[in-house]
Amino acid sequence: MKAKKSLQLVFVLLFLILLNLNLPAVNEDKYEKWLNEEVNLIITEAEKAEFKKLEKERDKDLFIQLFWAKRDPTPQTEKNEFRDEYYQRLHYVKNAFIYAYKTGTETDMGKVYLYFGKPRVLHTSTSPSGIRQNTPQEVWVYPSQSWMNLPKKTFNVVFTHDGIGYVIDQNQTDFRVMRAFYSYPEKILVHPDLKELPYPKKPLLFSPESFEGKLIQQVKSSEEDIVQIPFEKKALFTKAENESTYLSFLLKIEPGEKKEEIQKKMVIFGSLERDGQSFDFRQEKDLQEEENYFISEVGLPLLPGDYKLFIGLATPDEKSYSIKMDKIQVPNFWTQELALSSLLASAQVIEKEVAEKKAEFDVFSLGRYALLPRFSQGYKKDESLNLFYYIYNIARDENQNCSLQIEIELQKGEKKFKLNPQTRQRKVGEEAAILEGTQIPLSSLPESGEYELQVKVTDELTQKTATEKLKFSLL
Repeated sequence: MKAKKSLQLVFVLLFLILLNLNLPAVNEDKYEKWLNEEVNLIITEAEKAEFKKLEKERDKDLFIQLFWAKRDPTPQTEKNEFRDEYYQRLHYVKNAFIYAYKTGTETDMGKVYLYFGKPRVLHTSTSPSGIRQNTPQEVWVYPSQSWMNLPKKTFNVVFTHDGIGYVIDQNQTDFRVMRAFYSYPEKILVHPDLKELPYPKKPLLFSPESFEGKLIQQVKSSEEDIVQIPFEKKALFTKAENESTYLSFLLKIEPGEKKEEIQKKMVIFGSLERDGQSFDFRQEKDLQEEENYFISEVGLPLLPGDYKLFIGLATPDEKSYSIKMDKIQVPNFWTQELALSSLLASAQVIEKEVAEKKAEFDVFSLGRYALLPRFSQGYKKDESLNLFYYIYNIARDENQNCSLQIEIELQKGEKKFKLNPQTRQRKVGEEAAILEGTQIPLSSLPESGEYELQVKVTDELTQKTATEKLKFSLL
């Protein structure tokens, strides 16, 4: 009996040893499949070399998570729109494009579809000239993307049949399209320097039982704001990544008798709803103290459109709070039409080297400079109004130069004051956007009161114009 039990124990141990020997092989197959069959067309050479050096499974898993996060248009959420769309395209390509010995992503059509998606228009014709005259031909038409640096709103990829399948006809496809095609893996890296996951392990969604969820539901039901700590908000818009817009809220918080409770720190939270989706945010913020109120800023990237907004604040112990309901329209800076960001103004500008560096996006951090935000936009006569803004979707000539005219006008009642027009003629990068700024000494204005400032930019290459306005008071 003892011998039989010993024999059974030996078989169990052998089984476990074999199982352990096989597990690494199975996992290795998983990683090899991911590298060679799933992302082989979009992974950069540097990333591939880095991945191959990894030995531990947890390091490889983290690499894969970061790989997708670097390409995520909304990295503050766990939903990755790029990854989801990519795998949908990959599944389609593997089944739709089969030409003799080439299948799926090995075919030119498969690669183009994987990169740019389903073509908007599909033409069929025959090749009129070239090496393969009168051979079947297809022309795929796509809307151009800003990073491609193309002069037109659409671009074509021309395919000619080579007797086995369709291949890209580089003689009839614009060389700039081919350049974009070959540089696609680098261009989709929207967060190339990301070293850790930008979102928590679990998505931040307010449950109905949470403090924030209960307040949002209460305001929804009653359609009345809850105000224990008075506050005001201003919305500012700048261009973000991958067709999204960064929405920043500048908050003015009036503590009143609750100043001691606030202690220069507040929890800012909110939710934006659209098409059945909820985009929540919650941050504990340090406050900037002004004369008799505090200032704070919070924001998040969103796709353009109309949203129902719930925005609130609370003391860290949740004993005092406020929440308001509103509607907000997030503009679209990705239409390739000339556009301006919100105008950002302050009396104080700090060099970036001495400015406080923040981990999250800060709309008032502008290249080498940082503005100290001022909610009221009230200025003294001996101060200067420092004005900054971004210009988006600028046209470029064949030498990659832009040609802009900038006009700034101040109006008080019927009176108008124009600054000297400025011209900008310089090279513009592929993002086709520049940061502009000017300083206006307010001592030059004749009288105090309420003013409206207008910035008008004219693109002299297209004759398109864009304007933005800002109201301020001269004390």
